[in-house]
Amino acid sequence: MHSAQTSGLGEVMKFAIEKFSYRSGELLLNTRPRIRQEIEETLIAPGIDIGTLSRDGYVEVLRAAFLEKGWEHQPFIWGEEGKANPLMDFRKEGVGIRLGFQPNSPQPELLKFHVAQRHPETMIDVGVYVTSTADCQKELARTTGKLWAGPTFHAVVRSLPPLSRLLETPLCIMGLYVYEAPVQIIDPFEMSATVLKQLILEFLEAHYRKPIEKNVRMVSKGLDVYLDGVLHLEDKDIILAIELSRSSGTFPSRLLSDSILRFIDLVREYRKTTGRKVCLRFVLMGNFSQAFIQDIFGQAGIAYGWAEDMEVEYEVHSFGEFDAFVAARREATRS
Repeated sequence: MHSAQTSGLGEVMKFAIEKFSYRSGELLLNTRPRIRQEIEETLIAPGIDIGTLSRDGYVEVLRAAFLEKGWEHQPFIWGEEGKANPLMDFRKEGVGIRLGFQPNSPQPELLKFHVAQRHPETMIDVGVYVTSTADCQKELARTTGKLWAGPTFHAVVRSLPPLSRLLETPLCIMGLYVYEAPVQIIDPFEMSATVLKQLILEFLEAHYRKPIEKNVRMVSKGLDVYLDGVLHLEDKDIILAIELSRSSGTFPSRLLSDSILRFIDLVREYRKTTGRKVCLRFVLMGNFSQAFIQDIFGQAGIAYGWAEDMEVEYEVHSFGEFDAFVAARREATRS
């Protein structure tokens, strides 16, 4: 159900990520889908036009964003003469991050991940080293007129083989590159959750060509909550659960939250109360990677095994597709 329409309103510069896995680092990071997504979303969506950012400005934006999300800042060990020796920039749930944007040799920085593994106060399971590609640095320097320099992605990758006997820590090297993306009519992350959900449900009604019962109230086990929407078919009811990529505090995720089990219980309660056959459909809006989708739903479409007694499916829609719907509706209103 995924399409890639655009609204034809021009383009804007965006970040994307190229990866290299060292000692199965990317595989280990993928076992923590919530943390991996948090890292990637923070890197590619700084909330500021990257066409105006300097390298140091981008680092400051990242620092503030990671701290806001609860990452430990610069975990350290005590070095010679009682001096603190930071081993990485951020750490959370066994994942360490090093921002490699300064014009330093990457090898000493990478070896700090190895040192971190040897100390309980800095121990990690996998390290993430973030840098940028050579083309990215050139393009941003040309566009912004500001300094963008440092070890390039491919230079960092080439520096790993000589370290193989010393560096035993699994690593995922992330290299930023830039591309031109369509300008959106609306920014989903600047809208209230209520307004955004209403718009998405109207978009889905147009997509399905069927009405959706919106904001279905459920009272169960002391909870008074709402299901996003219910699509009534002859043979079953489809419970719609909207998920946004690059999720913000205004539109929390169910898939990446401990509340998913309570949500599944509510769907079961709906099934019991109505006596209807039920299908739970997650509507993924935005840029969800295939790796993320497979982590959640697996090959059999059963998310983490927490819904074996229920039919679970998903569909993906791009923001470009959503934008095109909003543009067409606005145009129809004017005519």
